[in-house]
Amino acid sequence: MIRARGTANRRLSPLDASFLYLERRHQLLHVGCVALLEGGVPWEAFVTSVGERLAAIPRYRQRPVRPTFDLGWPTWEDDPHFDVRRHLRRVAVPTPGGEAELCQLVDALFAAPLDAAHPLWETVLIEGLAAGRAAFLCKVHHCMIDGVSGAQVLEVMTDAVAGVAPPDPVARPAASSPAPVSAVSSALATVVGGARRAVATATGAASMFASFVREPVSALSFNGPLSDRRRVVWTSFPLDDFLAMRGAGACKVNDVVLAVIAGALRRYVLAHGTPGDVPLRVRAMVPVSLRRDADRLSLGNLVSAMFPFLPVDVADPRERLQRIAAEMRGRKEAGEPLASGILMGAVGLLPAPVNAFVGRLLPDSHLVNTVCTNVPGPREPRQLLGRRVLDVHPLVPIGFGMGIEFAILSYADRLSITATADADLAPDAERLRLDLLDAEAELRAALGVPAARPAVDDPVGGWPVVADLMTPDPVTIAAEASLLDANREMRRRRIRHLPVVDGAGAIVGLVTHRDLLAAAPSSLAFLAAGDPAWLLQRARVADVMETHLSVAEPRESAADAGARMVRHKIGCLPVVGSDGRLAGILTQEDFLRWATERMAPTTPGDVRRSA
Repeated sequence: MIRARGTANRRLSPLDASFLYLERRHQLLHVGCVALLEGGVPWEAFVTSVGERLAAIPRYRQRPVRPTFDLGWPTWEDDPHFDVRRHLRRVAVPTPGGEAELCQLVDALFAAPLDAAHPLWETVLIEGLAAGRAAFLCKVHHCMIDGVSGAQVLEVMTDAVAGVAPPDPVARPAASSPAPVSAVSSALATVVGGARRAVATATGAASMFASFVREPVSALSFNGPLSDRRRVVWTSFPLDDFLAMRGAGACKVNDVVLAVIAGALRRYVLAHGTPGDVPLRVRAMVPVSLRRDADRLSLGNLVSAMFPFLPVDVADPRERLQRIAAEMRGRKEAGEPLASGILMGAVGLLPAPVNAFVGRLLPDSHLVNTVCTNVPGPREPRQLLGRRVLDVHPLVPIGFGMGIEFAILSYADRLSITATADADLAPDAERLRLDLLDAEAELRAALGVPAARPAVDDPVGGWPVVADLMTPDPVTIAAEASLLDANREMRRRRIRHLPVVDGAGAIVGLVTHRDLLAAAPSSLAFLAAGDPAWLLQRARVADVMETHLSVAEPRESAADAGARMVRHKIGCLPVVGSDGRLAGILTQEDFLRWATERMAPTTPGDVRRSA
């Protein structure tokens, strides 16, 4: 690793620095993705387009520099010999260029270390795929980005598809203001609230740390000392199926994903001789993003985590989903994301040399069995040099004796689940592809999710489109607003759904009345018996909103949109215009109003006949 030369530069956060301290030959800590393109792209055009866009991000021209003997924190320093072409490569897939050959190539590329003498990233154009297609692989060190900022960089690298213009920057929608109170009351509430929160969070953090000691995990076949060989396996699903299962299970999309992964792991451990009726304690680390709208493209790591147990020993898929949904809800209500954030923040209280020393000596013993990181990717289709991006598969590093870890990313109408495995601990990792497919099909069947109805491209016969029924210019809220603000806005407007938008007016989530009811009795900060108003004021909309959404377009058939609402068991569809911004909202009430207007009598005779 490069050593500092005394230049004053921006210091890495303790969390970002930890990814440098923890890296080893068999534990390379870079993340990435594989994006599949519908056709090939010219190499020089690729270099010009992608190279210029990434080089325009300051962090992509900088390298992390560690002081001598790690006596201080690492700093970001401009690479004096930066050349974007050093970070761009071109390789070809062996014939016949199928998915098997692509995966084998990605295995080798992802297992290779990044050049520590230069900025820690590279992008590889992969050519020679079947049907004339191409792909590109992104590798970026985890000290530079987390999952959400990585998805934002992917948007920088690509363009919106033809006819879908990116949103222009607009004024940020203001959150509703709390009711005015006296200065004395406000000051007192701040002092008392701060004290309560400090005590509660410290207690919760200590309790969470103790749980790792009290509740040790089961040792699975893929938990053990890691090698330096990797195997990458991905599976892609229609996002619509997960949205429908979310509605049928009355839970979050992330709960459905975890239930599918638990079902796949159950199949995998049973295949390796673990009895299905033996109680297993399989703990997963589920990262939680703390990134706000103002943090867009600020890069670095802004995350906390939850540590649920996956019910791998439960045979019934519906029961697995119910258990996961209940546990995730309970951990949120207990404030586990805040507690883990405090523990991660405590790293910064230790001197840099101590952190680096601990990172070098930390053993490979595992406290969790696997990682499941779920990131919402670009909501609209993207393209590179006129070639549509068909699918995006996220890549996650493995470490600390976890020989299989999972990354999940939604893109447009697809959802990809990728497993990164240690080729020695999980030599048959390829079977995870079928295990994931089987687990998803099993859960969908158990929930009774029907097949999606084919969409109607050109409505005929006078039937309405979404724009005819929707409510334009709906009330919105920011992700950083408090749940108390959201509750007041819903009560004042007498609505049950609030689209969550960013500063550009693009939708990033949805919060519903049901979300508020679920959060109201909980603390989200370890105070379940506390004042509900105080609790709601300190929880953010981002803590409970759903980020994986089904949306409608203004010219879409209203019948298709309504069928999707029935299939997904949801009460509304945000409507997104061609500029990428929220154009309206389509609710059950809009359908009822439209139907009532057409059934209403129009003449006195009609009134008598209807009586």
